[in-house]
Parts: sequence; structure tokens; C-alpha cells
Amino acid sequence: MKALPILVVDDNEFIRASMVKFLEAHGHSVIGTGHAQDAMDILRTQDIAMVITDVLMPDTDGYELVNFIRSSDDLGESMPIIAISGGGRSMNADTVLNSLEESVNFILKKPFSKKDLLDNVSKLMENAHNKNEKGEQAL
Repeated sequence: MKALPILVVDDNEFIRASMVKFLEAHGHSVIGTGHAQDAMDILRTQDIAMVITDVLMPDTDGYELVNFIRSSDDLGESMPIIAISGGGRSMNADTVLNSLEESVNFILKKPFSKKDLLDNVSKLMENAHNKNEKGEQAL
């Protein structure tokens, strides 16, 4: 059975491409997009293992994406989310990320290390795998 892809959402093309390439090099299937609205469309039509999203983006932002996921009957609390941000003109990264702390599984402040990214992804994948095993044993 093929592992579900990780959805990476960041309007900064360089950061998005770097994360996609890095995660793929570590054996993950990854879908990347620069827009939260596109991410919502992907989540409506495809099964996704987890979401890694920038918070401050033009148009629809990471706050709206996280709210969309957490309020979804299909995704809700079960979808693992890593929020990332370097802050913006009106808010620093700590303020941005702290405002989402209760809604996401992990937060990473830009610039973050590849090791931190991979560690967080691995923890969430392991948690999801353990939940699936427990669910299968209960049948």
C-alpha cells in the first residue's frame, strides 16, 4: 500500500520547492502548492497524510486553511498539521505561530533546519501509523 502524500503549502516558491525536494529525498510522496485555496481543493479531492503550511500568504492564508481543515467533517482533528512562518510586516513569527499553537500539531519558525522538519514529519507519520495499527487491531 502506497503512503499518502504530504501537502506542502507555501507562497514562497523557493521554500516550497526546497521542502518538496527534501521530503521526497527522504522517501515521502509530496504535493506542493503556493496557494491555500488550491490546498483546500486538493484536500477535497485527494487523500493526504498531513499538511505543512505557511501561515502568512496572500489571498487565502494559512489561518483559513487550518480553520478549513479543523472544521471539516472529513478531516477535522485527525489531519496532522505543521504550521510554518517567518512573520510578516505587521506580526513577528512568534506571534503568528503562537496564535495557531492550539490548532496545529507542530510549529516551525523560519528559517528552520531540515532536521527539525524531518523530525516533526517523522513523529506525525509514526503517530498516524500507530493509530492505524490500533484501529486495525480493534476490528
